Amino acid sequence: MKITLKIFHTADLHLGMTFGNRPYPEGVRRRLIEARYETLERLVEQANEAQCQLFVVAGDLFHRAQMPPEAVVWAVEALSRFQGGCVAILPGNHDYDDGFGGLWKEMRELAPDSLLLLTDTAPLRLQDYGIDAVLYPAPCHRKRSRENRLSWIRELAERPPAKWHIGVAHGTVRGISPDPEEQYFPMDEEELLALGLHHWCLGHTHVRYPDLDRVQGAGFCFSGTPEPDGFDCRHGGSAWVITLDEGGQAECCALSTGSYRFMDLSRQLQGEADLDNLAEELRQAGRRALVKLSLAGFLPEERYRSRRLWFDELRSNLLYLEEDDSTLAVELSAELIDTHFSAGSFPQRLLSRLAKKDDPAALQLAYRLIGEVKK
Repeated sequence: MKITLKIFHTADLHLGMTFGNRPYPEGVRRRLIEARYETLERLVEQANEAQCQLFVVAGDLFHRAQMPPEAVVWAVEALSRFQGGCVAILPGNHDYDDGFGGLWKEMRELAPDSLLLLTDTAPLRLQDYGIDAVLYPAPCHRKRSRENRLSWIRELAERPPAKWHIGVAHGTVRGISPDPEEQYFPMDEEELLALGLHHWCLGHTHVRYPDLDRVQGAGFCFSGTPEPDGFDCRHGGSAWVITLDEGGQAECCALSTGSYRFMDLSRQLQGEADLDNLAEELRQAGRRALVKLSLAGFLPEERYRSRRLWFDELRSNLLYLEEDDSTLAVELSAELIDTHFSAGSFPQRLLSRLAKKDDPAALQLAYRLIGEVKK
């Protein structure tokens, strides 16, 4: 019988995020806040369904290092419903452990024996939980650092005996994570692999890496955030189920985990058909979509004049809509020009001539300039 270890890997849930960075209506903001807590419950359910033995949170379970007591209690209770051997929680750069109490002191007071807090840079054996493995944590002790916390692993004189050796770290990996000033515990791929562990569960980068549904033999993975948190987050939320075989080879299977979806769309319209197709696309996105929409191009005059009603209808079918139509214009035709400008007038002659040249950009520019002069 083959012996394997199944790990549920998540990170960057950011419980307590308030979403005050955009003009969300209060009801929308409240739903986004609550969704992060609901997602944690769903992650535990998914881990139980997959019959995972180990649940790893690779940092930033919380959005800050000081949290309301009720939020800490809620998170501990949710994670305590994991039915496997144990849950291991690493301090990230948002919920860092500076050694002076606060969040992690509260967690220690509340956590049952099955919730392990990875606050120390020391090997942690899991044999007491029926798992023949050792964890090697690299916890964050402040918000930013130009140095990662891996050196203690290199300096270990001897590693505890176990079938599987697993690293858990929070920070960026050069060439993979955006960190131009290298201030978020930067690591190198070669550095991680040279430490000789079977697998690394990483947090901080909010997009999963590798960005594949199934990965064989990966030395490390970023889980990505399980619940999208803004318009720079283009995916639907993710986590990994990682299976280590007897030799320590990892098979990583991605899970879809999020409730809401942020969509940042820019569209160049060339008529009514494009507008109707876009409306259908957003209708299918539904009430769990938040959309930032930028429209450019041309519409027939009637559709252009009634576009506010179109936006209102869209808004009623989405959770949130933020629109920019500042570069959208009326589609000019010979009939429209003759309707709005006196026959033989300079604007009528100029615009008619441009219309015959079939140069929509020049025609629109001239129309806009004439409109500004008339003001």
